[in-house]
Amino acid sequence: MSQARRYVDEPATPAPQRPRSPGRPRDPQAERRILDAAIEEYIERGAAGFTMDRVARRAGVGKSTMYLRWSDKDALLVDSVMARSGSIEQVDTGSLRGDLILLSSNLFRFLLDPVGFATFRITVDSVGNDARRLVAADLAERHRASAALVFQRAHERGDHFDPDAAPLVVECLYGAISMRVLAAGFGSRPTDELITAACEQIVDLLLSALLPD
Repeated sequence: MSQARRYVDEPATPAPQRPRSPGRPRDPQAERRILDAAIEEYIERGAAGFTMDRVARRAGVGKSTMYLRWSDKDALLVDSVMARSGSIEQVDTGSLRGDLILLSSNLFRFLLDPVGFATFRITVDSVGNDARRLVAADLAERHRASAALVFQRAHERGDHFDPDAAPLVVECLYGAISMRVLAAGFGSRPTDELITAACEQIVDLLLSALLPD
């Protein structure tokens, strides 16, 4: 499983300036405030209570500013989640067990974060909504690709395991971590020691089924 510049002697002709996109808010800080407010509203109220009016009030902007950039609340919600979800940190500890523990620990901490909780929630809320389903699929693919690199490196190191079982192990790992986060509660702050211990327990159980004795 597994992402000319040419120099001339004559003075360069200045490139024509591109017209400002009509979709950008005039206030350079407005977009950040709006995206932050959208995440906060979504976390508090979910998809059903998420409205452009509430986001505008929280961000301190007019609705007209928002509609210059986003056609509707789904477009705003998708942009806010994608803009804050960022890239997934690649892990390489030198062992399959170490990589999976670090990968799952990072996921645990991410899901406890407001943005992480929003990405989790949008996956749940994606049923019956094409825009949210696309972002949920994109997020899932990012995580699958990150986990695939872990197993690819393990294979290159000479670790022996059933490659067909690896995707199922990843699904079980992510499912178990998600359940632990739900049990801990959004906004809780378990210590690094507790997070690592929980991830070690889950990873060791899964590896006992994946790796030969």
